[in-house]
Amino acid sequence: MGRFGIMAGLALLFTTSLMAQNQQGVRPEDTHPLEIGVGYSFISFQEAPSLTSNNSGVNATAIYYHEEVGVEADFTDTYGSQSSQLLFAGGGVHYRLPHFRSFHPWIHGDAGYVYLSPKVSYGANNAFGYKAGGGLDINPRHARIGYRVSADLIGTHFFSTYQLSPEVTVGIVLKLHIK
Repeated sequence: MGRFGIMAGLALLFTTSLMAQNQQGVRPEDTHPLEIGVGYSFISFQEAPSLTSNNSGVNATAIYYHEEVGVEADFTDTYGSQSSQLLFAGGGVHYRLPHFRSFHPWIHGDAGYVYLSPKVSYGANNAFGYKAGGGLDINPRHARIGYRVSADLIGTHFFSTYQLSPEVTVGIVLKLHIK
C-alpha cells in the first residue's frame, strides 16, 4: 500500500497549502464548487462464476458541480492476489441529494475504460465498463475537508462473461470554490 500512502500524503500537503491561501473577496455567486477526493478502495472482482479476486488500491475523483448536479471523473486502480490489477477510468454524472446537517448523501453513474492484468489467453484484457452507486460525505462544521464513504457496483465484460463486482471506498474529500 505504498502508493496509497504517497497519494494520502500528497493530498494532505495539497490541502494544507490551499487552506493557507486567502479566500477573502470571493462571493458565493462568483464561485463554482469543485470536489477532489482520494481514498482506499476494495473490490471483490467476480472474474468468473466461481472465481473471485479481492483487490485493494486507490480511488481518485474530481467533481464539478452546477447546483446539485455535477460532472464527475473517476479513477480506480487496485491490485489483488496473483499480481492481478483492475483499473477503471471513466466519467459521468454525480447528483447530490438533500443533506442533513453535516451529512451529504449522493448517487452517481460513470462509464469508461476497464483494464485487467495479467493478460490471459481467454480474451482481451481491456473492455468497456460502468460504475453505479452512492455514498455519504461527512463534512464536519462545513469545513473544506470532509470524509467520504461509498459503495458501487462495477460492471464489466471479460472472458465472454459479464461481471458485477462490488466496490467499497473510504477516503477524504476536498471542497474548493473557484472563480
